[in-house]
Amino acid sequence: MKKTDSLKNWEGIACVIGIDWGDSGKGRLIDNLAARANIVARFNGGSNTGHTVKNNYGKFALHIIPSGIFNQKAICLIGRGVALDLESLVDDEMVQLKSAGVSWKNLRIDQQATIVMPWHKIRDGIREELRGGAKIGTTKRGVGPTYADRIERQGLRAKDLYEADFKDRLKEELDFQNKIFSLKLSFKEILETFTRYSKVIKPYVTQTIPLIKEAKSARKNILFEGAQAYFLDIDFGTYPFVTSSNTGVLGIWRSFELYPTEINHVIGITKAYMTRVGSGPMPSKIEGEAREIIIEKGGEIGTTSGRIRDPGWLDLVLLKAAVEANKVNHMAMTKIDVLTGFKTIKVVTGYKIGSKEAGYISGDASYLAKCQPVYQTLPGWQQDISSVRNFKDLPKNAQNYIKTVENFVSIKVDFIGVGPARGEEIYV
Repeated sequence: MKKTDSLKNWEGIACVIGIDWGDSGKGRLIDNLAARANIVARFNGGSNTGHTVKNNYGKFALHIIPSGIFNQKAICLIGRGVALDLESLVDDEMVQLKSAGVSWKNLRIDQQATIVMPWHKIRDGIREELRGGAKIGTTKRGVGPTYADRIERQGLRAKDLYEADFKDRLKEELDFQNKIFSLKLSFKEILETFTRYSKVIKPYVTQTIPLIKEAKSARKNILFEGAQAYFLDIDFGTYPFVTSSNTGVLGIWRSFELYPTEINHVIGITKAYMTRVGSGPMPSKIEGEAREIIIEKGGEIGTTSGRIRDPGWLDLVLLKAAVEANKVNHMAMTKIDVLTGFKTIKVVTGYKIGSKEAGYISGDASYLAKCQPVYQTLPGWQQDISSVRNFKDLPKNAQNYIKTVENFVSIKVDFIGVGPARGEEIYV
């Protein structure tokens, strides 16, 4: 199979990454594509991300467990690049799966994944409050401080839970955190909690990189699941209004030692419009009645944060930048049904600062905040498209909308979501 063929019958090594600010439906797409996967691997982020999956088992909000968990024949990996929130994993996600009768026996957790500790969540909240008017919009799940401790070589990793000196290391680190950050965390309570967590996850903690290498050698299908999206990448996004991990293809290499050029299918996913939750610039932000319509029809409330997502018209300048940087060769577009009913729809085709043309510069939120969007206005459509399963059956104006996107970014849209549930999509 060629890497440009239909995604419905994909083979080889694939990844799904957001090419916007996230919340684009990665969970539902992974749920679809995972049916053909032998391995589904999560490579970045923590419980600050939320993948909503709606299938025959029910509706789930997953934060740490890969969305491919519903394919019981696939091994689901949590890579070393993930900020491992055991509270979310054990006390929330496993509970959701258990209540629906879904097994997680196929889950594997990399022993080098850094654990999110209680002090990380407290520090995250304190830091955000002290930012005053320049808040980043963190979910306060402790992900940033967890990565900071990893870089500072002080983070506790999954394997440490089973070392003979874990109790001593925990006590030493807790004493440091309590002293430096004026916390009053109880050693006894934390030890009891993480002893319980360690017993639950012990059967699943292992080395995940050899599993990837073995699957690659055996020519099995591997699907990498990204969290958040490219413009929240710590290096390439709108810094400082970003997350603390690499959200693009680089994150796969860091987590699993698989070089980006080895990936056959780099699938960039976006909604038919954009949303952003939290702080940071968004040139195509929508105000007024159209904003309220999109929020209501699109259900634009964060899975993790519960905050309303700010909607914007689709920004083709940003999409093209993400496509080129990550060598995307497939595009997926979700929620095009939300745009049904608009007489006209806008897309951003350029930026200007004053009278001069501008483009996207990675890692610089202050620059993007100065950019004014240049719009192209397209005719909308009024027909209900939720039951459409073939591209040619879409309204002509909907087809034109998608073709406009394809022509600008020079990538075919292979997957079109016309509803939130599995099966409500068009493979092109």
